[in-house]
Amino acid sequence: MEAIWYKSELADEIIKNNDIFNQTQSIIADVVSGKLDITVLVENMAGVLTSKEVEDRERGMRFFTKILKEIPADYLTEMQIKFISKFYVDRLKDNHRVIPAVLEGYLSVIDMKHYNVQSSGEYLTALFREVACQSQVRQDRYNIYLTIQKLFGKNVEYMKTLGPDFVYGFISSMDGERDPRNLLFLFNFLPNFLSNIPLGHLVEEMFEVISCYYPIDFHPSPDDPAAVSRNDLAAVLCPCLCAIPEFAEHCLVLLIEKLDSNLRVAKIDSLMLLAASCKTFKYESYGPFLKALWSSLQRELTHKTDDELKLAAHEALSALVSKLSTKAETDQSFENFIKGILISMQSAIAESSTVIQFMEAVKILLTAANASKQSCVLIIKAMIPAILAYYEFKPLVKLQISCLDVLGDMYELADHWGLLDEMEKEVNEIPQLCLTAVSERVKDYQVSGFKTLIRVKNVLHIDLVLPFVEILIYNIQHSQDSEILSVCVETVHAIARKYPELIMTLVVKGKCDLENLTQDKTALQKRLDLLSNLASIDDFTKIIIEEMLKVITTNDEEASKVVKALSGSISNVSLYTEEKVAQIESDHGLISSIMAWLTKSILDESHESLNHGCTLISNTICSLPPEKQANILSKHSKAILEKCDSNEMYFLILECLYRSISPTIYDTNFKDIMGLALKLALNCENQLLRTKACCMVAHFLNKAQSGPNFEILNEVLKSYLTSCSRDNVNILPRLIELYGWITKALIMRGNDLFQFWLSKILISISTSECSVEASEAIKIIMTDSENCLNARHHCRTSLLYRQRMFQTFVNLTEKLGPPNSDSEEAFYLSWGYVLEKTPKSILNSQINKVTPLVIDALVYDNKELLKVMLEVLIHFVQSKNITVGHSLQTILPRLINLTTYVKCMDVRIKSLQCLYEIANSYQTRLLLPHKQDILIDLAPSLDDKKRLVRNMAVKARTRWYLVGAPGESKED
Repeated sequence: MEAIWYKSELADEIIKNNDIFNQTQSIIADVVSGKLDITVLVENMAGVLTSKEVEDRERGMRFFTKILKEIPADYLTEMQIKFISKFYVDRLKDNHRVIPAVLEGYLSVIDMKHYNVQSSGEYLTALFREVACQSQVRQDRYNIYLTIQKLFGKNVEYMKTLGPDFVYGFISSMDGERDPRNLLFLFNFLPNFLSNIPLGHLVEEMFEVISCYYPIDFHPSPDDPAAVSRNDLAAVLCPCLCAIPEFAEHCLVLLIEKLDSNLRVAKIDSLMLLAASCKTFKYESYGPFLKALWSSLQRELTHKTDDELKLAAHEALSALVSKLSTKAETDQSFENFIKGILISMQSAIAESSTVIQFMEAVKILLTAANASKQSCVLIIKAMIPAILAYYEFKPLVKLQISCLDVLGDMYELADHWGLLDEMEKEVNEIPQLCLTAVSERVKDYQVSGFKTLIRVKNVLHIDLVLPFVEILIYNIQHSQDSEILSVCVETVHAIARKYPELIMTLVVKGKCDLENLTQDKTALQKRLDLLSNLASIDDFTKIIIEEMLKVITTNDEEASKVVKALSGSISNVSLYTEEKVAQIESDHGLISSIMAWLTKSILDESHESLNHGCTLISNTICSLPPEKQANILSKHSKAILEKCDSNEMYFLILECLYRSISPTIYDTNFKDIMGLALKLALNCENQLLRTKACCMVAHFLNKAQSGPNFEILNEVLKSYLTSCSRDNVNILPRLIELYGWITKALIMRGNDLFQFWLSKILISISTSECSVEASEAIKIIMTDSENCLNARHHCRTSLLYRQRMFQTFVNLTEKLGPPNSDSEEAFYLSWGYVLEKTPKSILNSQINKVTPLVIDALVYDNKELLKVMLEVLIHFVQSKNITVGHSLQTILPRLINLTTYVKCMDVRIKSLQCLYEIANSYQTRLLLPHKQDILIDLAPSLDDKKRLVRNMAVKARTRWYLVGAPGESKED
């Protein structure tokens, strides 16, 4: 029996039978197979398409549009598509109820492979003439915009030929659009459209249609699951307003007007628009507006409280200066503009009496100077002499120190733009001022003077080196201030890179003569630190390292100080690269020398000295390629293992040898070392050795390659723990500590076995005998360790391991249930360690689980726990968490009690901050009966933290008074 779609009765079937809409795939199959021509199909639908009833015509168009959407895009020929296109053009003249199906259907036509874009001219003409876009529903308007975008993307050259009528039609179609999603679509499309389609006499009309939305004043509905934000719209509107040079005059008038308004969001949007406009507008466009622009910019650049506004103003100034500088050689406007900035800011600097005022003006000048080479020349040439003069006339220490910092900034800008030769006279004055500053016996002057000298070292003249060195060495020999010592060493290092021979003469062979170095015990460690720092420079490496190793290998009584100095310097990766360390080891046998000293001194030296030696070996090994690491292990391991049998202290040497090896290395000693480490971790009475042993186990489990190597070590672990005796009363706390390191090693490498060990720790938390140790094990897992399980020592360090730990901790604690009363504090403390290191965004995923824990923890007398939980609570309050809002009756009394917590100032500060945030976030009036008592308790001294507490209390008290709960008056 022949299907209905082969007959003219199809029209009646469409009108009467909804089931026909479910048979479109069968119709398409017949069309594609050639049994049914699509033009015949249209003829068979004539009755429904030409019906006098609008509802019938609507059904007919929806039916045919459904077929077009489902038919393969490459099936219809160009002639068939042309026929259908003409058909849809005619339908645009139909009743408004038919239009939605026409708009949707033509989108499918455009997507056909053989669609000829030249058919679109007739469609667009009819569309703009017959369909009032803004009278349609949101989706239909979107389909109109999408049609234009798709046609534009197919053949922009053809779209240009449609002329002003097309442009006017497009302007009319979007004029008055209010839906945020449609606007987002339009604003994303418009810059491409505007930069390709000539607007002709319609420039002003187009700009007005776009600018009527500026600045965006829009607040999405709270019920919208996929809301478009105001910032989303503002970000895409901005490029539309400055898309083409023809918009320049209109745009600049608009943004100056909005900059002068009192609306903050309008100011920020206008500053962003000014910065963006500099990418498209012509240089000449800004000339008539420069005076007004600088006036507006200066006002926002000096805003006292709004940092976001100031930042936007700096970015706008930078963009404007950069744009104007493109014609600096041919137009006086640029120079006049820069000179205007200079005059304004020099006056501001001269009148400044505080560092804030001074730096505000300076930052404006630095922004302008950084924007272009031409502006840098004008500003830096004028300002270096001005700052030097300002230094002489300003007796305030902080202002003079600020001058030194600013001179360093200006030098670096001149260097950045390659202007040092051009500004030789000006920049050469800076080192002399640095010398003046460091000659003062005041720490702040010296620190700032040396730091600036380091920045400008390339213009340090040789005749100033000796005066600087005299002051530097005097400080190194006599100063006890760690900051001065550090900056002095850094300064000598900087000068040595420019004048290596002079520093060799004055310092290495002069003030710090290596041959007599250990004879003079005064300030020996500080001079050793300086020399080990200088050894990183190629010109000094050989002579300094050889002499230092000579002291070590002869086991001089001062050898430990040399080891300490080398360990400190080589640990500094900004001084010693891996290549440099590898070179020193290769040329001088550093590890063998330190190993020999450690082996001889292991029983005599302090733990601190031994640790310096072990760290030096570890950091040297981690810089070596795997093959060299393997050679060192084969050379030393067996002898040290044998010594461990006689004295467990030798394990320290063994641990530092293996701590930093590459994961690719595995030798026959691993099983023995693993067994020894487990034995020491559980049975040794020396806490340092136990910790080192736990770290060794963790390193082996973390680095061992998956497969046989890992399985062997894991089997050693399980076997030892199964067989070890539990008779020792100390074994359980030590086991739990070991579990912590094992869990950390496994979770950091992404091995699921960590859950087994973590569950053991959590079970221990619920027992009163070892709950404290179990919480410490959680701290081990969550806290970074300087010498264990980090990337420098080639450990696997998953970036997301803390997030995984948090999720697993949540799941396991739910399974195990609440702790008993004796271990509650340890339970909450464990949660504190987890929450402290978990990213706040991750906490939001379990907010209903975490919030009650945080609230309950506020009653415990543990300052570490309280600080963490208050920090998390503040985060939840700021995000206006509903659970917190419903629990305020419980939270507020606890927070009030904590404002007088005597053991920790930080707890008091955070509790006050939290109270203020609650009042701010929940619009809640807090009635506190003892506010004055809080202030009295916090008032005994005037240190910074206590001033902060009083300030926070004043803010909170003000907020408590001003903000009432919903439905209450301030008088209640």
